[in-house]
Amino acid sequence: MRCGEAVLLSPAAFHYLTHVLRLPEGASLRLFNGRDGEWQARLESQGKKAARAVPCEQIRFQPPAPQGLSLFFSPIKKNRMDWLIEKAVELGVTDFYPVLTQNTENRVLNVERINRQIVEAAEQCERLDVPRFHSLRALTESIQDQEKRGDVVHACIERYEESLPLGRALEENAGRATAFLIGPEGGFSREEKDFLTTCVFIRPVSLGPRILRAETAALYTLTAANLSDDRGK
Repeated sequence: MRCGEAVLLSPAAFHYLTHVLRLPEGASLRLFNGRDGEWQARLESQGKKAARAVPCEQIRFQPPAPQGLSLFFSPIKKNRMDWLIEKAVELGVTDFYPVLTQNTENRVLNVERINRQIVEAAEQCERLDVPRFHSLRALTESIQDQEKRGDVVHACIERYEESLPLGRALEENAGRATAFLIGPEGGFSREEKDFLTTCVFIRPVSLGPRILRAETAALYTLTAANLSDDRGK
C-alpha cells in the first residue's frame, strides 16, 4: 500500500461501506492489509459492484508480527462460537484451528462468514493483523501437524490428575509461541484422552476445580496467556 495508489476493495468491504454505512464517493476511511500499517484513505471510483480507495496518509506503522497464540477448539453452537471468535480475536489469537472430536457439536462451518467475523473483530479492536482460520480437521491430524512445527500444545483435559496448573505451565513456556486445545461440550472421549496424554508435545493443564463451558475455558486460557507475558504491551 502506497500513498496515492488506488486499492481495489474486497467485495465484503465494498458491501459494508456502500450498502451498510452508505458512504458517498469522497468519504474518508481507514485501511489496513496486515502488512503496511494503517492508512487514512479516500473512497473513490464507486460503482455498482466495486469501489476503490486511495491511501492519503499513513497513520500507524505495521508493528512486529505478534508471537504465535493458537487456539485449537472443537466447534460449538453458532451463537456461542460467534462470541468465542470475537473475544479470541480481541485477546490476540493469531491462528484458529477447529478440530473434530467424537463429541463435536457443530460439524458444518460457514468459513466465509467466520472470516468476515474475524476481520470485523480485528477492525473493532484496532488490530493491524488478521488472524488465520484453518480448515476443520480431525483432532489427531491437526495435533500431529502441530508436533511437526515443534510447538507445545496446552490441552485442557478435565479431571486428569497429572495436569499442571495453567499458570505454572505458562511460566515454563515463557518466551515461546503458545497454543491451547479446548475440548468439546461433554469433554474428550476416553480414546482421545489416551491419545493426548501419550503425546510428548501435549502438556495437560488444569483450569481449576470447576468444569467450564468450552467458550469460557477458551477465554480463561487466552486471558491467562496475555497476563503471563504482557502481550498487551
